[in-house]
Amino acid sequence: MDSLLLVVAELVAVPRLVAAVLLLAIGGGTLLVLGQWTFGRRLRARLQRWWRRLLWATVGGLGALLLGLLLIDLLLFAPALRIALDQVELRSGVDVSFQRARGSLFTGRLELEDVSVRRSGRGLDFSLTVRELVVDVDMLGLLRDELPIAELRVAGVRGSLVRREEGAPGPARRFAIASLDLRDVQLDFEDTITAPFRNLPLEFEVLQISPLRSDYAMLDVVCGSEARGSARGHRFSAGGHAWQARGIPVGPAAHKLGAAGRWIRGGDLDVTLRCAGDRDAAELSLAVDLRLHNFKIAPPGDSDRSLPVSRITDALTRLGPEIQFHFSFSLPRERFHGASNVGSLGLWEGAIQAWNLELGTRLGLGGDDLRMLGVGSRVLDRLRQDGRPAPDRRRD
Repeated sequence: MDSLLLVVAELVAVPRLVAAVLLLAIGGGTLLVLGQWTFGRRLRARLQRWWRRLLWATVGGLGALLLGLLLIDLLLFAPALRIALDQVELRSGVDVSFQRARGSLFTGRLELEDVSVRRSGRGLDFSLTVRELVVDVDMLGLLRDELPIAELRVAGVRGSLVRREEGAPGPARRFAIASLDLRDVQLDFEDTITAPFRNLPLEFEVLQISPLRSDYAMLDVVCGSEARGSARGHRFSAGGHAWQARGIPVGPAAHKLGAAGRWIRGGDLDVTLRCAGDRDAAELSLAVDLRLHNFKIAPPGDSDRSLPVSRITDALTRLGPEIQFHFSFSLPRERFHGASNVGSLGLWEGAIQAWNLELGTRLGLGGDDLRMLGVGSRVLDRLRQDGRPAPDRRRD
């Protein structure tokens, strides 16, 4: 989402420039007409000659400017767009090139084919090729605080993205895409910061979001997407304010499940993340359905072979051949402000803490055993505050 927001922000700079020129021409012409109507007859003869020269020179200049824009729109659209995108690269570092282009400067519609998009440095690198890219800007809304984009359609994306550090620069101006449609996307995504899976081959058959706001991009992605795709070959889907993934192998990533993950060997994970409330509320309520199956329980290698270890192993084993949990947690809406990737939300950390709370209740273990399991003191405090049994007790 980082790269999408950056590229869209730079592409809409072209119709914004045209809109500024048109406003200048219209505003200049209006001022001249008002000046002629107000002062024309009151000026002395000598001043009238200078006023008329200025009037006709300005009218001629504005007319030539509009005529030039019209010729560019009809005959030189692609070369003029290349020149504008070269200036965009100098300013932002986003290099956009294309083979064919259609559209109109006056309507704000750009249709590009065989597009290449590159950027390196400042926290986010990407190198992408795009078969088709369509951007339709609402030119009548360019003066609004939030730039309106009626449609963004992208198809046939191939390439790689690398996120190297937090704080990659976002778009310089806020915008809202009324309808986003991505299709046939294949990416090699690498996150070197805090994501649960750092190297992630990612495919989208389709991703549709309505709307997508630059200020709350991840909120709209999480709660307003329709999607089908796969990550590392494992299927996922989105719809009805929820994301679902089935049959995710836990494998060596079991430690990402928090405290109990150190005791889990193998297994597959089914996850559903659902937005349970209004996405524009002050607190966003999220519900998680989690099913862990086909796994085995074994103490971590650094555990002593003692009675508490056997109690924890027995408690985990008693949960059955599969573990199913339904739990919820909340995130403040402001955490989504300006976020353009999942890693910056703390979404995974919030879900794991809620899973640890639910797991601590289901296991029925005492505080000492839960500490040995790896549950932290903050979770134990929450268990006590919620009235759930987590006292220190010894069982033979």
